[in-house]
Amino acid sequence: MITTVKQYGEIRTGTNYLRALIQRNFPYIFVLSYILGSKHLPPVKFDEIWAEAQQSGADAALRFVSTTTYSQRGGASQPKDPTQHEELTRCAPQIAHTYASGTLGFLVTIKNPYAWVISAARFNGWIKGDEPLQDWSDELMRAACLGYNRNYRAWLSFIAANQQRAKLVRYEDLLADPERELTAIATQFGWRKPDSFATIPAVIEPTQWDHLPVVEADERFNPEFYANSEYLQLLSAKQLQMVNELLDWDLLREHGYARR
Repeated sequence: MITTVKQYGEIRTGTNYLRALIQRNFPYIFVLSYILGSKHLPPVKFDEIWAEAQQSGADAALRFVSTTTYSQRGGASQPKDPTQHEELTRCAPQIAHTYASGTLGFLVTIKNPYAWVISAARFNGWIKGDEPLQDWSDELMRAACLGYNRNYRAWLSFIAANQQRAKLVRYEDLLADPERELTAIATQFGWRKPDSFATIPAVIEPTQWDHLPVVEADERFNPEFYANSEYLQLLSAKQLQMVNELLDWDLLREHGYARR
């Protein structure tokens, strides 16, 4: 059974929501966001780092976990942070064991790219609330779309290479029926299903680092914004065309996303 899971996914694709649902309904599962590398960046070269760590002696587990964490780190991962070092020291033996035994799982979240552009714009401060995306952000959006392509090429290739212990989770499916999606993950990874499933209606705050708890905001989440494709109203015709031209639709089509 897979009891440790490494997350991946672009910003604002539901990584925090998925982590919260897993922790709420499967509390014995250890979910990694920034440990073993940033969840928003392609996977590190696990096999190479593991082989090098094995040659390092008694601290092989900690060396493996530390190297993977900081060689592909997000902005919140700081090698000299004492609390992060303490957390890595604590969990390194478990993580190294799951990797060595082939029981480390991987979950990649993905969101409809049109919706993701608006979510990313909000997260990055390009827009506030329900204001439309302005022309001044076009180059930022262009770079983000190209990064989206690079990341998902890497993540989807990684899933293909690790089929039994890796799964893609579509944000739209997670919103529509979180219990069904978590049940599918549980079935694939061999998790014990809870007697009753707990949903989370609140907005989930971004994960700051792995050792910190899930934080639910006072604000309730509005799924209709996505279910009714309201995000399209915030994109101009030129910006829609940009997304149409920049995104790798051959890659996305097989996962249910199509050019408008």
